[in-house]
Amino acid sequence: MATYDLAVIGGGPAGLAAAMYGGMRGLSTVVFEAEAFGGQLINLYPTKPVTNFPGHTEIFSRDIAQRLADQADHFGAELSEWRPVQFVGRAAADFAIRLGDGGAGEAGAAPTNGHDDEITARTLVLALGLGRFMPRRLGLADEDRFEGKGLTYRLPPIERIDARHIVVVGGGDSALDTALSLRSVADVTLVHRREAFSAYAFSQQRLAEADIRLITNGEIVGLAGDGRLEQVVVALADDSTLEVPADLLMVSIGQVPELHGIERWELSLRDAHTPVSSAMEAGVPGLFAAGDFADYPGKVKMIATAVAEGSTAAASAERYLMSMS
Repeated sequence: MATYDLAVIGGGPAGLAAAMYGGMRGLSTVVFEAEAFGGQLINLYPTKPVTNFPGHTEIFSRDIAQRLADQADHFGAELSEWRPVQFVGRAAADFAIRLGDGGAGEAGAAPTNGHDDEITARTLVLALGLGRFMPRRLGLADEDRFEGKGLTYRLPPIERIDARHIVVVGGGDSALDTALSLRSVADVTLVHRREAFSAYAFSQQRLAEADIRLITNGEIVGLAGDGRLEQVVVALADDSTLEVPADLLMVSIGQVPELHGIERWELSLRDAHTPVSSAMEAGVPGLFAAGDFADYPGKVKMIATAVAEGSTAAASAERYLMSMS
């Protein structure tokens, strides 16, 4: 059974940053990801332009993910994707991690960097995010019928989109950035159930200047089409309805945490928000958390924040190991 100085569970920005800094600091490091490395950046919206990552006025989310993974690999971290963690227990002062088989992945390739079914680690960083990605749904009767036939919760590669009319639902940063990125390939309508948007002011300004139809105080209440989606029905605040052509409906209204089973891990975890100290300590000796899974007062959820938290967690893991030697 292999033993590592540092194991990281979760291959999003926080987890990859933790793995990179662990490798830089000379720690034997492994990171496990249940899907493809990059977390939401790859698995939900790989071609969404990101405008709030330092050093880049605009960069595709997939490029951030790839560069973080490449850098972690460069500094010696072992990267294992499509390898979900089934259980974490204790082996004396260490952590015993039991792995599952994530299958071949979307591209049909075998899981990378095969490992035994169980490894041990002296320290552990939880960068689980919201778990496996479970998009928040609209709650419509025809939703299942049109999923994959014009309705999607994950932004397809823009170069593969063949649609004349696209409707995006949501009012946060992901929804606005998605709408702005799609306007180059189709007519875009953005539907939001409130008057005000929660996205950054910069994104709202870009939206105001773009050729995008806005429907605020509106809610999608119906889907229609013969085999594939052709239009959506929007209910307005005045109780009237509006039929909007839609070859593609991109739903971007948030994620539902899917972390089934972690409450049985021997880590005293309760839910998707684990309280941490400023050093990313998670209440168990040698255990740290970073990214969306970590919670503390004043937290700002950004990719840059996740990267900073991951590096802090790795530094804290190194200090812990030095204190135990």
